[in-house]
Amino acid sequence: MNTFVLDFVSIGPQRTGTSWLHQILKQHPQICCPQDVKETMFFDRDYAKGITWYADYFCHQHQGQICGEVAPTYFDVAAIPDRIHAVNPNCKILISLRHPVGRALSLYHHHLSKGRVQGSFSQAVIQMPRIIEAGRYATHIPRWLDRFDPGQLLFLLLEDIESDPVSVLHNVYRFLNIQPIDVPALGYEKFGAATMPTYPQLAKIAAQGATWLRRRRLHKLAEWGKAWGLKRVYAGQAAHLPKLTLHESAHLLEQYQIDIRFVEQLLHRDLAGWRDPSTASTYSL
Repeated sequence: MNTFVLDFVSIGPQRTGTSWLHQILKQHPQICCPQDVKETMFFDRDYAKGITWYADYFCHQHQGQICGEVAPTYFDVAAIPDRIHAVNPNCKILISLRHPVGRALSLYHHHLSKGRVQGSFSQAVIQMPRIIEAGRYATHIPRWLDRFDPGQLLFLLLEDIESDPVSVLHNVYRFLNIQPIDVPALGYEKFGAATMPTYPQLAKIAAQGATWLRRRRLHKLAEWGKAWGLKRVYAGQAAHLPKLTLHESAHLLEQYQIDIRFVEQLLHRDLAGWRDPSTASTYSL
């Protein structure tokens, strides 16, 4: 293997198109993604294990490939910008965003489908405050801007991915300084859509089992379980997922006004749709 260099990280936050981006980037011949897994959780969960432990995820790197991962849990952890900068101060950072209300709802659905939370949206937020807190764009983005030069950051909007995935990907290729390739057919597919589990307790056990395997780097075994139908244990119907009430949508939107204005100023874009609670996309990437 070449001397390990972490060239890029897509830091999320969760439910902003990161599964889609991972599926596309790992198809590119000039990119080396972590072996057998999407998210290593190194910089938030396993940082104490050291860079050699992390570099082993990229042991299959070929000459001429750049290394990077899609890691949506990194976005809102205060220590991570410094940790990535310490590994490579020239690392490129991709930040994907979406309507903050839609993102919160999608993350609620995601955790509900895994049996990690129960009850209404309001009840789930008490159990997992990160459902809302990870969408505080005006709080979390400045930490990345403080640690990395603006030219090292690329912002993507889920709404742009939905409307024009080809242009989004070509912007990513230019940013990473790699050759553009034709968009794979899966570039037009949805990934990570949540469903209401038929058996919540079994869903929780299945999700915990997959996490237990991945923490021991038994990623192939976790994927084997999926392939052989483990996912059916916690799969259900998307139509059964609870929606936000008008009051909940309006209340969330009010909380996120500072974050919406921050992103508009940062990107020099008018995000009028973000200010309307009825446009909070439930697209579950």
